[in-house]
Amino acid sequence: MRVRGLVLATMFTATSLSVALAQVPPKLALNAEKPIVYIEFDHAGLRTPMQEGESAQGLWLRLVNNSTIPIVVQANGTSTDPNMTILPDRIIAVRGRIPKSGAVKQVMPSGYASDTGTPLTIEPGKSLLFSVPSNHVSPAWSMQVPFQFSLPAVKEGVQPVCLAEFTWGDIPSASNGSLGHKATDHAKGVHAP
Repeated sequence: MRVRGLVLATMFTATSLSVALAQVPPKLALNAEKPIVYIEFDHAGLRTPMQEGESAQGLWLRLVNNSTIPIVVQANGTSTDPNMTILPDRIIAVRGRIPKSGAVKQVMPSGYASDTGTPLTIEPGKSLLFSVPSNHVSPAWSMQVPFQFSLPAVKEGVQPVCLAEFTWGDIPSASNGSLGHKATDHAKGVHAP
């Protein structure tokens, strides 16, 4: 009887331990306090315009891979500035924004759309410095940069394209005042979930 009780207790403990171990989620982020991939402000400053009519004032940003898996982006260089990397970005209106004082008078840019470029891998824990014109982010719109996780090809379908977003609120207040937008508009705007 004692042996049977000991066997049952051992089986119960082993089963409980295996269930507990199975419930531990896999680690996806190197730093659990940050998104797995995000865009970080580096600095604001002059840059070589890429298109006619584009401002020379720019944002220098970092696409940070905080995941445990490498990511891939389509990077473009420039013929005028070999140290500047351009990534495709999508400009999107901030949904549900209620302007603090009247309608926004700026014209939303189109962003850098490109299906071409050189695939560039960003390893876990690393980042890539890139630049966009300062008007790619405002209190009324934000930008998104597409990336893919470096995963094996699948037999059917394709691996998903993900987006890292950068908003006006991601620019430190000491820098966004020099970009020609009102910093308080974004901070006090109301956003839909």
